[in-house]
Amino acid sequence: MRLTAAGPIARHLTDDHAYLDALLDRAVPVPGTLDREAFDAFRAGLLRHIALEEKILLPATRRARGGEPLPAARQLRIEHGALASLLVPTPTAELVTELRSILVPHDAREEEPGGVYDQCDALLAGEAEALVQRMREYPPVRVAPYADGPRVLRTAEAALRQSAASHGGG
Repeated sequence: MRLTAAGPIARHLTDDHAYLDALLDRAVPVPGTLDREAFDAFRAGLLRHIALEEKILLPATRRARGGEPLPAARQLRIEHGALASLLVPTPTAELVTELRSILVPHDAREEEPGGVYDQCDALLAGEAEALVQRMREYPPVRVAPYADGPRVLRTAEAALRQSAASHGGG
């Protein structure tokens, strides 16, 4: 799908997107059904992927830019927060649709030629391989049990709105 050669950061994180996409496809093998085992693996993998970007990649780019975050960093953090909040309730096939409505444009923004991952590879060229090695070694994240209740978000719109408010504006 990429039109340009990807650097090590783009290759690693794009491959992870493909793995997560395959898990999400397995989670809804037939419209209206949910394979809980596949979704649980997707959930753990997505939370780890978000951690890689939030704990390794975005701080490295900020350092490389003299303390200035990437222009897209705020939007990425809003979307990461929204995705994480949609991973709280017990999953349903409808929830997968809500997740995809954020994931598809989010992943495109990161993967497209000249997108976030290409910017990261350019900015961090001298340390890209070391950063990818840190990502490979990053442990699985602890995953809390699912939680349901009146305050649990189940729509992408509500999750994005709440995450934007917590990241300084809406």
